[in-house]
Amino acid sequence: MNAHTILRSQSQVTLNRRAPLGFFALTLALLAVVSLSGCVGLTGAATPTPKSSSSPTSGTLSASATNLNFGNVAVGSSSPQTLTLTNSGTAAVTISQASVTGAGFSIVGGMSSVSMAAGQTQAFQVQFAPKAAGSVSGSISIASDATDSSLAVSLSGTGTTTLAITAQPANQSVVVGHTATFSVVATGAGALAYQWKKSGAAISGATAASYTTPPTTSSDNGAQFTVVVTDSNGNLTSNPAILTVTATAVAPSITAQPANTTVTAGQSATFSVTATGTAPLTYVWKKNGSVISGANSSSYMTPATLALDNNANFIVTVNNSVSSVTSNAATLTVSVPPSIATQPVSRTVNVGQTATFSVVATGTGTLSYQWKKNGNGIGGATSASYTTPAASASDNGAQFTVTVTDQVSNVTSNAATLTVNGPPSIIAQPVSRTVAVGQTATFSVTAAGTGTLAYQWKRGGTPIGGATSPSYTTPATTTSDSGAQFTVTVTNSAGNVTSNAATLTVNAAGTLILNASQTSLNFSNVNIGSNSALPVIFTNGGNSDVTISNVTISGAGYTAGGVQSGQIVKAGQTATLNVTFAPAGTGLIPGSVKVTSNATNSPATIALSGTGVQTVSHSVTLTWTASTSTVTGYNVYRSSVSGGPYTKLNSTAIAATTYVDTTVQSGQTYFYVVTSVDSSSVESADSAEVSATIP
Repeated sequence: MNAHTILRSQSQVTLNRRAPLGFFALTLALLAVVSLSGCVGLTGAATPTPKSSSSPTSGTLSASATNLNFGNVAVGSSSPQTLTLTNSGTAAVTISQASVTGAGFSIVGGMSSVSMAAGQTQAFQVQFAPKAAGSVSGSISIASDATDSSLAVSLSGTGTTTLAITAQPANQSVVVGHTATFSVVATGAGALAYQWKKSGAAISGATAASYTTPPTTSSDNGAQFTVVVTDSNGNLTSNPAILTVTATAVAPSITAQPANTTVTAGQSATFSVTATGTAPLTYVWKKNGSVISGANSSSYMTPATLALDNNANFIVTVNNSVSSVTSNAATLTVSVPPSIATQPVSRTVNVGQTATFSVVATGTGTLSYQWKKNGNGIGGATSASYTTPAASASDNGAQFTVTVTDQVSNVTSNAATLTVNGPPSIIAQPVSRTVAVGQTATFSVTAAGTGTLAYQWKRGGTPIGGATSPSYTTPATTTSDSGAQFTVTVTNSAGNVTSNAATLTVNAAGTLILNASQTSLNFSNVNIGSNSALPVIFTNGGNSDVTISNVTISGAGYTAGGVQSGQIVKAGQTATLNVTFAPAGTGLIPGSVKVTSNATNSPATIALSGTGVQTVSHSVTLTWTASTSTVTGYNVYRSSVSGGPYTKLNSTAIAATTYVDTTVQSGQTYFYVVTSVDSSSVESADSAEVSATIP
């Protein structure tokens, strides 16, 4: 059977590169095409999360990006970016050292001696603070005890000297008779010149980066101070700073309290306060009552958050020369995506018994569950455990998964397999035998079933001692044995089955008997283009020669060999007929083979049955519209969970706008996104997600 192609969905999105200036944009039409013999459903999904590596059997460390480009950053200022590390293995990973090269690049807070549990992510801030104009490149080299012990991330950025004010003059509040100082920080080409103005009028001699007023009077209250900064290319005027002159110093007061903040684990949170009072004002932030080192401005940004930061309280104390005031507490809520601590375990039961599958998961808020059987949702199966109905033989091999959802995202468990042990079945019944006096007779059975099969032969309903194999041979027969009936009971852990009775006929001397070992052959499933062969043994059960006169066979794809017309089978000897089934089409194909001889029980007819099947291969074909910007290629990512984490499928950028994934497995659902890459190896954001379900 030839595989066919089914078109399921198409989504149009716009991708922007991960760089400050938006260097290029790609319009991507992501087309998911699945090539297989069954039906496939493709659905859209939410914007994906960063990619991950495949899951090994030990700690494996991967980075959310292999290149961080900070773009243009003014000299004297800094630009941060977040780098997220993921331990996608099953063992903890410890980062022993992180080395940074390149002038102006640094890791805020460092990265050394950090331990990450299996499945954990950790976000770090990387900062670029150029010291001079021009392009700068560098790298971060991360050493750890992971299987991929050396991990490198390249860094790039450009320091600029375009005229810019990087720190505006701040409002000042002083008491009458005191001076006030205004300052500005600027960058530009060559030497910078400054001219301060009061209420629009230039101040004589005020030509430095800071300006201190004479002792103030009450008439100075409300005056606005600006500064014009000039470089070789032009000039720029600062924002106005207001001077407040009071009769006496004013104690600080808080006009805007810090607000509660919610983030996802790995993200940073920012708390801010707005206060008034006589300058200068100083700030001291505390977390759960403990002072935070270096947190001394009106806003505070936390490091990348962990689950243990959930419900932490942050306050800030504002001080001046008069007194101090402490803000209300702001609560940090850290949302943690769900994770599965204990996976469902495969179960084995007998037909008619039930099986229970369970999962242990953690996450943020109330968790919800949805169990699936072979990828299909089970109605009402929405608890942490699921008990099946009474199992039938058709349930054997069924796979059960559970999707756990919290208020952040969801995760799907590993598949647990249900093995159902059924009672044995008899495929080939014992065949009646005719022999001459003094000869033995052999009866055989072919049975199938789970586990170990046990056999017990009986004669006339009475067990035969020691007859516990799939075949039984009688002692030398006498005329009194003629008419005896033989059965066999086959037993396993799930039950037993008894065969049909086979009759023994014992003839006097001078008989012509040709016995067939089987009355039917079943070839089961045979792939088109291949074949399967089964034997039928003919035994001369008489005491005279038997001559085979003809062998005929019917049914498409069946052939026979080994026995031919005119062949003589002497008393007690055998002849083997080999029947071969080579189907040309699919489906059940019946047939028969007839052996004609001069035996008294001629002809011997053996029924034939076999099923032709077509081997099915599975693949997923992705097609997208080329970028309208200049790109060097594209990357394709895949995940078994909607929203990621994703694994890159291609080792180098793909120049074409199509990709065929031939590594998919039957019964699985896959989720795909595509990105573009420019000549600087800068990668775009992810496309919209599409999914493919393989039957």
